[in-house]
Amino acid sequence: MWRRCQVIRKRLASIDDRAIHRLVVEQLVPFSRLYDTGSSVTFSEIRKRLNQNKTFVTAKGLKQPFGFITMIRKSRVLFIDMLAIDSREQGRGWGHELMKVAEEYGKSERCLTAELFVDESNPKAIRFYLGKGYEIHSFIPELSCYKMSKKLRR
Repeated sequence: MWRRCQVIRKRLASIDDRAIHRLVVEQLVPFSRLYDTGSSVTFSEIRKRLNQNKTFVTAKGLKQPFGFITMIRKSRVLFIDMLAIDSREQGRGWGHELMKVAEEYGKSERCLTAELFVDESNPKAIRFYLGKGYEIHSFIPELSCYKMSKKLRR
């Protein structure tokens, strides 16, 4: 998918992981109650999650990414672990495009549903996922997150 020389591609650890870590710290951690203001997410923690998951990035060719999505297949469920877009690129459809790539990956892996957690303190993300057809199924108090899911149609 090309848009003004921008592409969605598979993660290249040597090029992408530092930028993905920055996006996690800037775009995801502020909403998470798992991390108070005095703690941080380490680069090695993020790299470990990325190595266990399938990750796609959006970038200008082979330059550092300005967005990413990472997911893992668990039986017939695609679990979307993290999605983040740099604030300067938000509102341009990149989150939508990354979600399409993730859901197509899930379908290719014969997943029946996609699931994710979204922080209750992030109403913008909740609206985003509701707009993509995800439904809220439960609230997990210990995480302060909603569990959302969507059936994947072939």
